[in-house]
Amino acid sequence: MIWQRIGAHRALALHGAGRRTAGDLPASRHEQRSQVALAPRPVIREPEASWWAIQAELDEQMATPSAGPTMTIAVLQEREAESDAVVARLAALAVADELLVIFGSTSSPEQGQHPVVAGLRGHLPRHDVVAVHVRHRGADIRRHAATLDRLMDGGSLPVVVTAPAAMHHVTAEISSYVRADRVLRVFRTSTGADLFQVWRRQPEPAVN
Repeated sequence: MIWQRIGAHRALALHGAGRRTAGDLPASRHEQRSQVALAPRPVIREPEASWWAIQAELDEQMATPSAGPTMTIAVLQEREAESDAVVARLAALAVADELLVIFGSTSSPEQGQHPVVAGLRGHLPRHDVVAVHVRHRGADIRRHAATLDRLMDGGSLPVVVTAPAAMHHVTAEISSYVRADRVLRVFRTSTGADLFQVWRRQPEPAVN
């Protein structure tokens, strides 16, 4: 009788060993299933999406002639002006739009002609490319803004040369004074040049 009981216990133990519960699964497989179940969904970051939307808008504007000239201010620094692709992109803008270039440079007027001015003159031999040196002081900016207005009315392409530290402030002041339609930032890339829209004037409501 005792041997029968021992045999029965052994049979039950062997039968239980052939069955596995969820708690008996290997830790690696259990963790792998948990990682798959909790995998995050892909997220499109909104600022990046807006960058691409702006670039698509710019490409469309470049490909499709507008009803009238757009008053565009293009802003670039000295390192971008070393690329001929950047200057060529500016020249294409000058053909399509009424363009004013703001160039952040550490060079002084006495050091000779700036590369962006020379490059634009080479690409646009029929344009009157004029360099205007502007400091960051308010009175100086306003005085030169009136000169820039007259130059553009006469069909010239002004290149405002200012210190890199003052570039943003000068751009804001001049774009307000000349009533620019948009401000573009020009960047040199490994494949050429890109334009990024920094600001665009909203259409003013019609007055009945």
